[in-house]
Parts: sequence; structure tokens; C-alpha cells
Amino acid sequence: MKKMILATLLASVIWFSACSTPTWVITGENIAEAAVPIAGSILDIVDPPLAPVVTLVEGGFTAVVNTLKAYQAAPNATTLQATQSAFTALQANEAALEKAAGATPTLDATINGVLALVAQAVTEIAALIPPPTAGAFGIHIHGRSKGMKANDFKKQFNAITKGDPRFAKRQFHLNPVARVL
Repeated sequence: MKKMILATLLASVIWFSACSTPTWVITGENIAEAAVPIAGSILDIVDPPLAPVVTLVEGGFTAVVNTLKAYQAAPNATTLQATQSAFTALQANEAALEKAAGATPTLDATINGVLALVAQAVTEIAALIPPPTAGAFGIHIHGRSKGMKANDFKKQFNAITKGDPRFAKRQFHLNPVARVL
């Protein structure tokens, strides 16, 4: 009887391990989902020349979310490659946004803070992608990963934009029982 229970328990653990989504996928998806509205929050505020690049970055985070969801549904080499490709494009667009923002002297501290938060989101996702395959796609970690989670980005966004009337309707309502991963 004990052997049967132990065998059932072991089989359940093996099955659950094989079927569960890796933590890096869930964490990356949560960060990217938080980053979409953060990046989009500055679209109406930034100088018109920056708006197209901000749109590309916002769309890049959405593409990463979509490919991570596809990877969760079918974790295989093809969906991982799609995720890596989407992330590589996001990383290139975020670098272009940093460069364009650097050439725009009229940005205020709040916008610069939001841009830094977007850059950190890219850094955090890059740190999550499995190392053996990340190098093949040219994914490089720029900056230092701080181990931030989605809620951390939301809290920092709220802190950066607090009191700025341009962001009054864009504050996150934090859920204390959000997913831990």
C-alpha cells in the first residue's frame, strides 16, 4: 500500500514538473505585461519625433507577452525561438528609444524616469531568458538585473509619476494578492 502511494506521488510530481511552466516564462510575461502600459504612458507626452519609437517599444513588449504565452501553450524550440526573436527586436527598439531620447534635451525628469524603468524591464527580461540559447540570438544584458518583478515596476512607475498631472489616470492599482512569480 505504501509503495503504491509513493509511486503515485512520484508519478504526480514527475507529471507536474513536466507540465508546469518554467518560472522564467511567467516572470518575464508578468514584467512585459506591466511594461506595456508603462511604455505607452508617455506616448501622448513625448515630443512627436519620439512617439514612433515609443510605439515600437510598446508593441515589442506586447509581442514578447504573446510569444511567451505561445511558449506556455507549446513549450518547444520553435516557440522559444519566436520568443527570443521578439525579445531581440524589443531590445533593439528600446536601444533606439534610448538613443533618440538622449538627443532630445527637452525631456523632463519624470519622462526620463519612465524611460529608465522601461530600460530596466528589458534588462530584467534579458536576465530571465535561458543562457544556452540567449547568446545565439544576440540577446545581451545591458545594465544590471535587480531581480525586479512586475509589481516592482508598477510601484516604481507610481512613485516616479506621483503628483504629475499628465499621469494622474495612468497610476497602477496594486493588487496585494498578485501572482508571486
